[in-house]
Amino acid sequence: MSHKIKLNLKNKTKSLEDLPNQKISIPLNKKSKKKSIVLPDDAPSKRTYTFAPHKAVIYDQQLFKQFKNSIYSKIDLHGHTVDEAHQALTQYVKRNFNQKKLLHIVITGLGNKSSDGEFFTGKIRKKFPLWLDTEIFQKYIKSYSPCKIQHGGLGAFYIKLNIKE
Repeated sequence: MSHKIKLNLKNKTKSLEDLPNQKISIPLNKKSKKKSIVLPDDAPSKRTYTFAPHKAVIYDQQLFKQFKNSIYSKIDLHGHTVDEAHQALTQYVKRNFNQKKLLHIVITGLGNKSSDGEFFTGKIRKKFPLWLDTEIFQKYIKSYSPCKIQHGGLGAFYIKLNIKE
């Protein structure tokens, strides 16, 4: 089976249903993820800037297996405000990335149970996955997942840092 599907839209028809035997082409593997930006002609200097975006942090359900017989570090964010927790986590991740320590547990806590019985009301716990979508954490963190009960349960997360080159 071919790994490519081709779409040829040279015929100007109104819908794809009219093209049952046409080919569709979608490349599945991109060799370069670099993007280029060309400044307009009226810009002060005419340059092409190339950058490679950071890879997104992966949600890895099998990450706990690496913590069974390995050495790991913990950071506890209990008692911090959301801003303090973000700053503490950023400093912690940078420091351990530079020390080439890969496996960590981030304890966010579950928060207090609300009056309507909803669990997982912790502000830091809710913000943690959102922080991982930011550029600073994408640079340092490779993958994450919620912890198993022996490492803190749903009030903690496993994280694995990228390898420092």
